[in-house]
Amino acid sequence: MNPVETRPVVILLSSAMALLIFGTACHSKIPDLKTPKGTYAAYREARERGDFQAIYTLLVTQVREQLGVTHQNLRDAARLIETSYPAAMKKQALADLGPEDVRRAPDPASYYAALCRLSAAGMEVSMSMAERWSAEVKTVREDPPGSGKYLVSPMSGAVVELFREEDGKVHMVPARKDLSLIGREYTRSFERLEAVREAVKTFHSPAEAAANP
Repeated sequence: MNPVETRPVVILLSSAMALLIFGTACHSKIPDLKTPKGTYAAYREARERGDFQAIYTLLVTQVREQLGVTHQNLRDAARLIETSYPAAMKKQALADLGPEDVRRAPDPASYYAALCRLSAAGMEVSMSMAERWSAEVKTVREDPPGSGKYLVSPMSGAVVELFREEDGKVHMVPARKDLSLIGREYTRSFERLEAVREAVKTFHSPAEAAANP
């Protein structure tokens, strides 16, 4: 094959490589979390991967703080049960705190992920994962202008909220059902921890010690 004949082949190969590199770069583009559409895109990508811990980082600070307190209360209650309850009562007491994956979560993000995964199991404590987020974005508007509060309208017509926070990034507000669940578990975590503490006091009281020498 002479040089003239090989030139078109070289050009075709070069064009194919350029398209491949361009396509890969576009596919791997990291969403800009400083924009509403970027946060929305990050959520969609994490949801498709089943990466609920990544979704946790997208939540508004107030919700993440609530999840953090709930997780810590749950850990404290489980620790007290494991170290201070009579052996015969430990298994049921731990089960009463919640499923093992939830109560053994090592950090708030893992705790949130465990809650999300329960939705597929049809258990009482579950997250809806805001299915309205699964639709493509139709419009994004700041309401009121300059407030940092964004309303995203997917093609389904449902509206979701996002807020620009002090870190400059736009964070998502969970669906009302999820917010209700998070708030309920937050309140219950204090009640459960207090009940466990009171039980431990009872187990170590003189009367209980005399009854169970």
